[in-house]
Amino acid sequence: MLHCRGGYFYVGHTDDFERRIGEHKSGLIPGFTADHQPVELVWSDQFENREDAKAAERKLKGWSRAKKLALIRGDWERISTLAKKKDSPSTSSGRTGKGGDRTLHSDITSFPKPVRPELVEGLSFALLPHSDAPPTAIDSVKAKISVSDGLIWLNYTVKTCAEVRIPASSDPDRTDGLWQTTCFEMFVKDRAGPGYCEFNFSPSTRWAAYRFDEYREGMRDRAMRSSPAISWVRSGDVMLLNTSMDADILDSAGAIGFSAVIEEESGTKSYWALAHPPGAPDFHHPSCFTTTLPPPSGT
Repeated sequence: MLHCRGGYFYVGHTDDFERRIGEHKSGLIPGFTADHQPVELVWSDQFENREDAKAAERKLKGWSRAKKLALIRGDWERISTLAKKKDSPSTSSGRTGKGGDRTLHSDITSFPKPVRPELVEGLSFALLPHSDAPPTAIDSVKAKISVSDGLIWLNYTVKTCAEVRIPASSDPDRTDGLWQTTCFEMFVKDRAGPGYCEFNFSPSTRWAAYRFDEYREGMRDRAMRSSPAISWVRSGDVMLLNTSMDADILDSAGAIGFSAVIEEESGTKSYWALAHPPGAPDFHHPSCFTTTLPPPSGT
């Protein structure tokens, strides 16, 4: 079962699990998952033969969204409660997973625990290019954040991406100066006081995390429980960068800003943010911190 852009679930079966999941995540399979990138694996099971796998797939496609979420969490009590309720007609296409609950109570006993935590639907934001440094070949940049079970999932979408200059792949090391070429960023202001943090994510898989005492003052590396996991894919005219990291950075978060530097093959650089202050591009300016988020679940 995959969680797809828009909060949808896709359920399928395969006899080559790793290859099929890779194809779905790369947008190589035409259809629903390619049209609803990015996708993430949230649950899986193994069966002795294809017929058993198909039977389980049909059952899950008939489950309600609430029941699927409970399965992903491994919340057996909730599944049992939902299974005892009166059956309702399914409106699911079999792909979206937004259907009714047809499965009998006895059906839940064979399902194992999830391979990943539940993903909340998240919030999406359209970024704006700075008027003094407009792009020549980029149509739009969007950011999406989801928070669940102690993890933040960030997705950045760039259209049209054919001219985007992508840094060469490298080891996922902490690295300064990533903003000098294509780079995606998040800023998190303290709920109290002038301090804030800056996080940089490069398609090269390198990353950076900084702590500031106030506006551009007291800069230093921010300690991280673990390195952000970064991946990216290009599908048609769309580029997707995905990253996940520990949600502890939101424990005392106030305002948040999303931003990106996009360098084109021509050398043109455009600067994208939720909002821009007067003057030159400046992602550190308080004017760029325009949104707030609820506290992460599971923390």
